[in-house]
This record gives sequence, C-alpha cells and structure tokens, in this order.
Amino acid sequence: MRPEPKSAAQHDPLRRVLLSLPALWMGTLLALLSVADAFRNAALRSLDFQWSPARLLTQHIDPWAVYLAGNPGHQILLNQVPNYLHELYVGMLPFGYLPYMPATLLWAAINLCLILLSCACVARLYELCTRKTWLLAILVLTGTPFRVVIGNGQVTALVLACLALWAVVTSAGGRGLLLGLSYAKYSVAPVLAIFLLLRRRWRLLIVSLLPPLAGFLLIFLWLPTPAVTLLLEPFRAASNNVSPGLANIMAVAEIVLRRPPLFHPVPDAFYLAARTSLVTDAPYACGLLLAIAMAAYFFVRGKNVDGRIQMACLTAASLLCFKHQIYDFLLLIFCLALALQAKPSRVRTGLLLGIGYFWYVERLVHIHRWEFWPSVVMASFILLLALIAAAWKLRDSVTWMTPWEL
Repeated sequence: MRPEPKSAAQHDPLRRVLLSLPALWMGTLLALLSVADAFRNAALRSLDFQWSPARLLTQHIDPWAVYLAGNPGHQILLNQVPNYLHELYVGMLPFGYLPYMPATLLWAAINLCLILLSCACVARLYELCTRKTWLLAILVLTGTPFRVVIGNGQVTALVLACLALWAVVTSAGGRGLLLGLSYAKYSVAPVLAIFLLLRRRWRLLIVSLLPPLAGFLLIFLWLPTPAVTLLLEPFRAASNNVSPGLANIMAVAEIVLRRPPLFHPVPDAFYLAARTSLVTDAPYACGLLLAIAMAAYFFVRGKNVDGRIQMACLTAASLLCFKHQIYDFLLLIFCLALALQAKPSRVRTGLLLGIGYFWYVERLVHIHRWEFWPSVVMASFILLLALIAAAWKLRDSVTWMTPWEL
C-alpha cells in the first residue's frame, strides 16, 4: 500500500473528511452493526444457502432432478434451488453432513472471511493507502449487497474472492483455476472470458475449464443420473427460477417484449407469466450479444489501458448483460477502489454516486417494492451503463506505481 500524498487530501475536502479518524471509527461501528445484522438474517433465513442440495447429495440423490420434478416432499428448503454448476456442490458437500443451523453459521463466517480477503486483495491491486483500504472495507461492509450475501447465504462472495485473488496470483495457470472456480456462478464470468478470448489468453482459458469439468465428473460418479441429463440440469433449473434482476439487458428485453405498464408493479419475476419462444429466447440473445459487444469494445479501445481499469469495467459489465440480483452488485468493489484512487473530478463523483445507489439507495426501492416497476428497471440499466462509462473514463485519472496486466 502506498502512502497518501498530502497534496491529494488538501485538494479533495470530501476525501479528507471520509479519511479522518473520527469518520473511520464511526464507520467501523456501523460496519460492525451491519455484520451483526447480516449474521442475524443468516440465522433466521439463509434463503439461498445451498444446504438442501448438498444434503440430498449426501444421500446420492440428484438435487437438480428433485427441483425439476416439482420438489416432491419439499426436500429443497426455502429458495435453495440448485442454480449453479456441479463444481460448487463438490465444495458444498461437507455442509450437507452438518445440521442446518451450524452449517448456516459456518457458511456465513466463511463468506465474511472471503469478503474481507477480497477487500484486502482489491486494495492491494488498486494501490490504496492504509486509510483508503479501511474506508473501502467500511463501505463494503455497510452496503446492502454485503448484508444480503451473508443473510441469504449467497455464493457471490466466493466468486468475488476468485477474481480478487488475481491481485496476488500472476501465473496464467493460477488465474485460470480461479476463473474456473468462478464459473460455478456462470453469469459473472462471460464478459471477462470473452475479453480474454479476444486477447488470445489460450492457456488461461483452457485451464479455467478444469474446475467445472472436474466438478461435473465427480458428481457424475456420485449420482446415477445420465451424463447428458446431468450436464444440462443446472441450466434448466436456472431458467425456471432466476428472477430478471435489477439493471440488466435481459430484464429490459423482457419488459420490451411484454410491454407492462411502466409505473405499476409487476410480479416478482417475469418468468411467472405465460411465455412464447420469442419472450423466452430473445433476452438470452440480447445478454450474449451485449456481452460480446462490450468485451470487444474494451479489447479494441483498451490496447494501452491498465488492467485495473479493464477489471473494474468488465466485472461491472457482467451485471449489465445477465440476470443478477442486488447481492451480485458486490462486484462493484473494483469500481469503488478505482474511484477511491482516482483524482477528484465530476466523473469520479458520478462513479461514487452510482455505486452508492446500488449499494445503499436501492434498499429503499426494494422496501417499497418499486424495483420491479419497469421504469425503475430501465432507469437502473441506464445508470449502470453510465457507471461503467465513468469507470472507463477514469483510465487517465490515475497514475499507477506499477503496471498491471489483466
């Protein structure tokens, strides 16, 4: 971590206030309260914790098949639907042997450790000084995405840690393994993977296939399900269960195709409504095309751009292209670190305000059930697009001590 130049603090009153010791200690107190609330929610709910599928696996029962058959006997609890790739459940299998409450609290503790590890790695990557690292951790721990990740038992923290560890892992093989582990939540990596494909990072991408392949083979040997059926089951489960989300092109495409009233609430998930093949397939096509377009843009325009800028923009772009819920906006930590390191400007202020909306203000929208208004979804999409543009525009506003290649 490099020391904070005195001249920078003198010319940035907001940064000077936020980095003052009274503000940091007050923020630490709020962060501790946020952590306590997150653990309370985990103990009471943990809606998405993949304990039920892991429990079924301990009995050599296919959890994807159970869900797709209508969940007979309510063997899958709450919203613990197996939406993820097989590799995740290899790692989650030990939790299935534990009673529910101890497993829930252990997973919450692991998620907290993963998020703190991510903060340390991201701070190191973006060359933040000690106080900025402290502020970064406070902002992360007080944000809504953090509390929802912990409280719902989500796997976003694991995916974030895999990407954040690129700050300390420099080999193509090591980064490939980390990228492959992040494929467990396969809606996060496509933009980054397409970008790496355009850069011809063949070794990294080939190695990234090993974790999901190993996970599939282990589960195939564990279960009696035929190989082709087992391979497709996670995607079939996701297509039946994943909500459109907050600010992505897939949700916007569904709104355009269905044309609901802009200022009226719609069901929690548009997938509950009647479908045609066009309504079903077009959003996926829009998401994939936008992912290719954004990866290509950052590839063509980013020949001499530092990898830290590319990482911030590519991870945020994944939120724009594919269905994600508010907890996945924890991935904006890269954009936040960039904003904390950038020179004072209107663009940096706009980037901070955009992150503030998704991390803090969106919670108020959720409380009032406005996040499923089509007008709010489309406005959030535009705001996220502006946020990515702001992060990209800051590429000349930071002087790095050492170059870093993605």
